[in-house]
Amino acid sequence: MKNGVLLTATLLGSLLISAQAVAGASANIGATSNYIWRGATQTEDRGALQAGVDYSAENGLYVGAWGSNVDFGDETAYQGMEVDLYGGYKKELANGVSVDVGAITYLYPSEEAQADATELYVKGGYKGIGAEISYTADVEDPAVEKGNLYYALGYNGKLPNDWAYGVKAGKVDIKAANGDGDYDHQQVSLTKTVGKVGDLTLAIDDNDLPDTDPVVSLSWKKSFDF
Repeated sequence: MKNGVLLTATLLGSLLISAQAVAGASANIGATSNYIWRGATQTEDRGALQAGVDYSAENGLYVGAWGSNVDFGDETAYQGMEVDLYGGYKKELANGVSVDVGAITYLYPSEEAQADATELYVKGGYKGIGAEISYTADVEDPAVEKGNLYYALGYNGKLPNDWAYGVKAGKVDIKAANGDGDYDHQQVSLTKTVGKVGDLTLAIDDNDLPDTDPVVSLSWKKSFDF
C-alpha cells in the first residue's frame, strides 16, 4: 500500500504540471476514506489518494486521465495503482438533454494484476436525472469474458447553502467463466461545497454481494480550471 500511495502522489504532481501546460485543461485532486466503485471497495475499506486531468474542446470532444491507489486483497494480492484513460464526445442539447458517448481503459501497471479492461459507455442526463450503460469490449482477466454490462440510474439535486445530494442504483452483469459475480448496488450521498477548499462528500454504499454490509465513506475533491 505504501508504494501505491507514493505512486499516486507522484502521479498527482505530474498531472498538475501537465494540466498547467495545456490551455483549457482542468485538473482535480482528492482523497477518500474508502475508494468505492460500483458499490464495492477497491482499497480493502482503506483510504486512497486520487488525481486527474481533463481537456474538453468546444466541439464536445474530451479526453482525460485519472489515478488512484488500489488494494484488491488476498484473492489477487494486487496493491498498487489504477490509471484510467478515457475519451469521448459530450453534447448539451437545446431541450436540456445531455448525451455522452465514449470509452475508458482501466490500467493496473503490474503483471500480477491481470485486471486491465476497456469499456464503451453511453450516458444521458435530463434535469438532474442521469442514466448510463457500459459494455466491456476487452478484458485481461482470463476468468472473465468480454461483454460485461453495467446499468445505472441516478438523480442529483441541489439544496440551499451549497449543499447537494445524490441517489444512484446500478447493476453489474458479469460474464464470468464460473457464472458468478453479478450484483446490484445503491448509493446515497450528501455533498457540501466549501469555497476554495473544494467539495466534501459523505456517502453510504450498499450491494447484495455475500458477506457485505453498507459502507460509509468521506471524500474530498478539489478541481482547478486553467
